[in-house]
Parts: sequence; C-alpha cells; structure tokens
Amino acid sequence: MKLPWPSSRVTTDDPTRPAPDTPEPIRLILRDADLSGWIRTGGERVSDLLHASGPLMFLPLTATDEEWVAIDPAELLIVVPPPHTSPPERRVQRQRHQVVVRVEGYAVTGTAHLTPGEEYDPYLRSRRQFLPLTGAQLSTDGQPPEAHETVIVNLKRLD
Repeated sequence: MKLPWPSSRVTTDDPTRPAPDTPEPIRLILRDADLSGWIRTGGERVSDLLHASGPLMFLPLTATDEEWVAIDPAELLIVVPPPHTSPPERRVQRQRHQVVVRVEGYAVTGTAHLTPGEEYDPYLRSRRQFLPLTGAQLSTDGQPPEAHETVIVNLKRLD
C-alpha cells in the first residue's frame, strides 16, 4: 500500500513541517485491516500517543473531515508514523540494537533504541507496549520489503 507522504526525512529546520493541529499521514496495521489515513499528533511523537491511556483518533483516507474514528491502541499490530524529529532537549541517550520482530505474518527489521540493560529485561513487554524501530524494513509473505524511517511494533502482539 502506498503511503500518502514522501519517504524523505524531515529535519528540525524544515519550513514545511506541519503545525501541531494539522492532520499528518499514518498507516495502521491491524489483524484484519491495513489502513492509511491521518492523525493529529499535536506535535507529539506517535509512540507517546500510543502509550497514552486513550484511543488514537484516526481519519481514514476515504473519509470526510468529520468521520474521525477512535482506534484502540491495543488492537494495533504495527504503526508507520509520520516523520518526526524530537527536540534535542527531549532526546535520551540509548544503546542501539538491530532486531527482527514478527507480528502476525509481518516481519520488521530495524534499530531499537534501548536504555542500558533493557535488552535483557524479561519484563520489557509488561512495561512498554510499543517499540519504535528506526531504519526499518517491513515485509509480509510474498511481498518485497518496504523501507520506512520508523515503524512502531506492538510488543504485546509479537509471535
């Protein structure tokens, strides 16, 4: 499925960066659907929105501006978020680990940014539901892999 945004990276000095209330493109993969559409991030990272306690408000590509749908993050398998660059003051030093995860017929290869010791933590899934992988490759049976800047996987849905 073709995403509604170019694959080029967004930088902090990008004058075309959307305003916080502007809908941004997103792809949501659920058990029975692969959806493209729009979300309003309010300038936040999508991973932070997924970890918040409420539903993710999503506007499907084929819907009108009034047809926003509430998506329960627990139902998501994989999320391909819009490009985002965090402000330097919000960045935390992490160790990088190449990983491959399988989520119900999908394989995601990418770099996980984990705090020291977190890679050996057997309770990682109980503390964190979503894990962003950068420089990611997303593939499914019989299809060529798709390259994405970031792919977020639901750790509670891993095979």
